[in-house]
Amino acid sequence: KQRHPGSASSAAMVITPPKRTLKYADRTSSGAVVTSYNPHNLPTAAEVIASKPSDEKERIASHRGATISHHPSATHPQSTYRHMFTPLEKRSAALEERLSSMSNAICDAYKIKNEDEEMVECMEGVKGEDNGMGTWTPVGLPMQNKVLCVGRICNEAHEGRLNRASIRLEGSRQHSAGSRIQLDLQGLVTGSNDTDTDQKPQSYSFFPGQIVAVEGINSSGRTMQASRLLEGVSPPQETLKKSELLDYQYGSENQNGNPLSIVSLCGPFTTKDNLEYDPLVDAIVQISQDKPDVVIMCGPFVDARHPLVAGGEPTVTDNDGNERKVSYEYLFATKISGLLEEMYEKDPEMKTQFVLVPSMDDAFLDAVYPQPPLVDRPAGIKVPKSIEGEFDNLGLHYIELTGREKTPKESRPQRVHCMSNPCTLRINDVTIGITSTDVLFHISSDECNANLAPGTRLARIAQHLVQQRSYYPLFPAAKGASLDLGRAKEWEMPVQPDILIVPSKLASFAKKVMGTTVVVNPGELTKNTTGGTYAVMDVHPMTREVLEKGVKKEGFEGDESMGTGVQDRVRVDIKRI
Repeated sequence: KQRHPGSASSAAMVITPPKRTLKYADRTSSGAVVTSYNPHNLPTAAEVIASKPSDEKERIASHRGATISHHPSATHPQSTYRHMFTPLEKRSAALEERLSSMSNAICDAYKIKNEDEEMVECMEGVKGEDNGMGTWTPVGLPMQNKVLCVGRICNEAHEGRLNRASIRLEGSRQHSAGSRIQLDLQGLVTGSNDTDTDQKPQSYSFFPGQIVAVEGINSSGRTMQASRLLEGVSPPQETLKKSELLDYQYGSENQNGNPLSIVSLCGPFTTKDNLEYDPLVDAIVQISQDKPDVVIMCGPFVDARHPLVAGGEPTVTDNDGNERKVSYEYLFATKISGLLEEMYEKDPEMKTQFVLVPSMDDAFLDAVYPQPPLVDRPAGIKVPKSIEGEFDNLGLHYIELTGREKTPKESRPQRVHCMSNPCTLRINDVTIGITSTDVLFHISSDECNANLAPGTRLARIAQHLVQQRSYYPLFPAAKGASLDLGRAKEWEMPVQPDILIVPSKLASFAKKVMGTTVVVNPGELTKNTTGGTYAVMDVHPMTREVLEKGVKKEGFEGDESMGTGVQDRVRVDIKRI
């Protein structure tokens, strides 16, 4: 018997109740730890300070223990620039230069030789180190023996996600005339190969723009049967002299043996249903209580995707209850700068420093990568009263003055540090890499992988940034990410960072990659109409005995250099706001 589509069936009907929109005030588990990285069971910085005597607690609270600076090897933009005027030949040259530099780095790291170098060694009777790898050969050159090619991963399909059938390896113009070959990954995935019966299955993770070395047989010149894969090489690791580490970690003007506390907050900072910035207010209240050494804030500060901002005329309610339309800059000045100003006004002696990193989703900034630092209108510049406080005024200079108006400028330590996107910082002895662009999501949307261990995909994607020596190795870029290829060197990763902060809408995590780098995705501070997550990173000092061993007391001459070892002395907690 047929039934009317709207009638009830003989089976019990399950009526799904309408989905309730969770509001920020209704959130639960505020302050709960979502995930942690703490391989050595280290205590939090708050627990260490709580165990100190009262006079020591007061000294720590009144002491400035962090020195923030640009990494000396970094080439990130330091000021605004004329963007998106790069001609086609310069863009092509930038891609070729990156492929050439990465190819040289891979060959140097794995001691890969070409036929000429092997011939010279043979003629001179020099027996080089046998690394068990094939000879370097240009992409597309037919060879019957095992060879090794270095090139860029491309997607042969004009549309759609990269897959095993569409993967191509593109060689350089200089050595391979830009030739492309197909990669047959069957032997790589299964471990079955005609030339190597003992080969084990290998995992891989490919995305467009990735520069890799592939070993295999290319007998036709069109398809390579891959047997081994090298997914890049990490940049140089940071080393410092023991005297420097001793001064940063135990100097009376620095940490003085206490942990370095860093908090990472990532936008959006207000929920989708209003412009009150309640999550950020709660975060600042918590910061004013905990008093960390450094707070890293990544945009968007004024999210261009916010429903109340996307229309172009954000509306706020003033103190008298009247609604008024305001500019994006005014919104930043009142909701971001105004909040920090109020915090320092209540506690002028507070030593916490803030690092502000812009985002391509900020409504008042140019959406170009790399992004220069935030620029405030200098104090004292006169503008028409009709637009005073509305445009080009971010209110950052008021933060520096609050509570210390009578203090000479040279005696006022800097409270707010405006950095570029991306940026590489040094906070005391810790090197931190940051990009506010959601590169993890962009790569994840166009990545092809096989044989990855369960639960390792996000860490593997983050590992690509280090192996590719780039904060944005994806090419072509994802929709909405405008790359200025003429400045490609400015988003390169100069050194392997101790901590890599990569905010993403994907699941938050903190994991170690490439031996010494701890990758942290703090998550977004807000999720739609409710609260999100943020990260707390406590870096403990090394033991004093290790640092003092080998350091000469007279002028610290002849210091030994050593790695910072942050991966073994950091605790990362990702918490709910």
